[in-house]
Amino acid sequence: MDYIEILEDLRKAYQAIKQECQLPPLALNPTALKTIEHTDRVVSNILILCENLELDENEKAISEIVALFHDIGRIKVLLDEDTASLPTNHADLSVQFLKQNKSFVLLSDKIQTIVIETILNHNKPEVSQKEGDLVLFYLKLLRDADKLDVWYSTSEYVKHKAGKPNLALDLALSEKPFVTASFCQTIIDGGIPSKTDLITFNDFIIFQMSLVFDLNFKKSFQILNQKQYIRHLYDSLPKNDSVIEIYRMIRIYSENRI
Repeated sequence: MDYIEILEDLRKAYQAIKQECQLPPLALNPTALKTIEHTDRVVSNILILCENLELDENEKAISEIVALFHDIGRIKVLLDEDTASLPTNHADLSVQFLKQNKSFVLLSDKIQTIVIETILNHNKPEVSQKEGDLVLFYLKLLRDADKLDVWYSTSEYVKHKAGKPNLALDLALSEKPFVTASFCQTIIDGGIPSKTDLITFNDFIIFQMSLVFDLNFKKSFQILNQKQYIRHLYDSLPKNDSVIEIYRMIRIYSENRI
């Protein structure tokens, strides 16, 4: 069984979960629907990057597998009645799901390791340089594809948030109309802000803007520029010297990588 056949079987496994999300009780859970919609867009993004990088069919297959299943743990936890025994990290749950799939285990040990390590590390604040070259490559691909959709989703929210669920409340953040000065200063000083330091929803927007500094591929920057995601986020913020400076830094950084 080659990579392409295994990918086709894994696509079927994903489609089965997708169909389950369209039926009660999962159809009534917004997390399930959002995860499927997000996953579909991440798959589309990663395949665009693969085409741009002229990857071969096996490399594309590996890329699609990591994209299809990177967040499946968010749905797995909704399906399991004994949630107390499950890992709390959705990436761990995603890997657990794949390890139980009869088609996935037909991949070579090397490729299984690449997929597993890519998924386990995709949502960490920073990429560890200790990972092998191939893991780092696929990890950067997945993180770029993932971020492009996160920017899409958030920019759509800030443009059309009237009548939508309150994302600030979902994130347990203040809606006060300011950005935290110390949070902005961390970015201006070249540091990586932590999600734990978020206070206001505007901090969250600034945090998402700062993820540009973790983008990897030229094509990703081209898509970001074409779609104007960062501009939409910036336009939603109250303006002060720090916010303007961060936006200036991001624009210069992005333009130098297109």
